[in-house]
Amino acid sequence: MWPAVDGLFRNTGLSVSFSGRVQQLWAPVAGIPDPGLQDRLRNQNNNQKSPGNNIVQKYLAIINNKTASVLLTCLLIAWFCIRFDFSYDLNITLFSIAVIFPLVFTIRQSFRRRDEIIKLLSVFKSSLNAVYLSFSFIEKLDDEKKEYVAERLQGISRLFLDALQGQRYEADVVRARLSEIFELVQQNRDVISSGVAMKIIRFLKDIEESMENTIGIRTHGSPISLRAYCLVFIYMFPFIFVPTLVFDMQEGEAWIVYILSAVHGFILISLYNVQDDLENPFDQIGLDDVNLEEFHFNQQPVKALL
Repeated sequence: MWPAVDGLFRNTGLSVSFSGRVQQLWAPVAGIPDPGLQDRLRNQNNNQKSPGNNIVQKYLAIINNKTASVLLTCLLIAWFCIRFDFSYDLNITLFSIAVIFPLVFTIRQSFRRRDEIIKLLSVFKSSLNAVYLSFSFIEKLDDEKKEYVAERLQGISRLFLDALQGQRYEADVVRARLSEIFELVQQNRDVISSGVAMKIIRFLKDIEESMENTIGIRTHGSPISLRAYCLVFIYMFPFIFVPTLVFDMQEGEAWIVYILSAVHGFILISLYNVQDDLENPFDQIGLDDVNLEEFHFNQQPVKALL
């Protein structure tokens, strides 16, 4: 089948290697099945239909066990410094930059990855629709074959989106369904013109490329070493900052030291939690996650299109 696809391109004067790429670039992506995935998707859709629901819960999404541990660390260090009169005068500007700059960098990179993912998913869905419409407007092609194509496209869409959400990626099944669409084009060349066949194969190429790029972005996230560096320095920050705060607030009330140390710790760990949520925009947990169901291919009735 693959040589026939290459021959189709060569006969039309184009030189491409899509068939070879399809054979080489589909690699299995191992994932952990998530039995609660569909429940989370239904809850997310219900929340989108009712914007007033769970407003407080949405804004508290960045608070987790790391937040509690950092706040507890800040308060304990503040108590220790006040109780034993431990303080020193130290310019912490450089240390603050060493913490804030990596955090801002990783958050910016995560947002860029999210925007790139949305673009790729848009190409994925539009290409699926284009393939289906290309077959639908072939008047001499049987409706059963058009429904056959729609079923294959829906299967590809469902397997791909489920893989992004954490389920196992069935690469062999996806590859087989793409091959079936190619074979259908070749078997019906008597009713499918060369121009239409070229368009279908080009759209299938776009589907393959968007899937490959999206899976690559999912697999390779932000640098792990940089994220670990940020987390380590966030936990170290109270040990450096609180004694200087006690030194500067010697004439002030003790409760002010507790509040300021907790606020600084809360800001830093909240920024880290925002980046951590953005790291996986597919799990349907964070506030800024991509709603993958919007990019699922939905079959339209053939008669409505003609």
